[in-house]
Amino acid sequence: MRCYIFSSSQISSYEYLKEIDFSNSFVICADGGMSHANALGIDVDVWLGDGDSLDNESIRAREKISFPVKKDNTDTDLAVELALKRGFKDITIIGGIGGRLDHEFSHFCLLKKIVDSGASGQLVDEKNTVTIKNCDFELNPDGRKYVSFFPFGGDVENFSVKGLKYEAEGIKLESNKAQASSNSFVGDTTAKITFDSGYVLVISSDD
Repeated sequence: MRCYIFSSSQISSYEYLKEIDFSNSFVICADGGMSHANALGIDVDVWLGDGDSLDNESIRAREKISFPVKKDNTDTDLAVELALKRGFKDITIIGGIGGRLDHEFSHFCLLKKIVDSGASGQLVDEKNTVTIKNCDFELNPDGRKYVSFFPFGGDVENFSVKGLKYEAEGIKLESNKAQASSNSFVGDTTAKITFDSGYVLVISSDD
């Protein structure tokens, strides 16, 4: 079962989310992320946070977990910890892109936390899908126009790409360069990405 976490960044349109069957998933709202779930009219399994982003009447969830305002973790971080603790291996964060830049970058860091825990995580919005990989992987066309790769937290050694418009063989992705951005799929071909070490930030985007 997939776990969806709603964070509180602004969502300009809910149209792309209406195709998701949330009824067959586990839904966690991180504090103000509850407003997105309410707008979509979906059932929420857990709400957690410090409650500084909305009133109590807006919180509609089967389970509520409150935290103090002064704490070392963000509400979305606590939501990810809860999802991992409860054994979910497929975690999607919605409402985590856009808004405050520090919050957005912290969500990139949470993707690393998820993959380090042996699970798969992604951030999604209307125009982007973001994930982090720490081992070889394949990518199937997802309808996005571009796909880009960046080293995260350090260099990536012996990076190779097969099956995309621009291929690469055994290069070093350096953390101070943008060497593998704005690639694209060729038809329905599955892309294969291999590397020896490091973390690869994968961003699929539309215009």
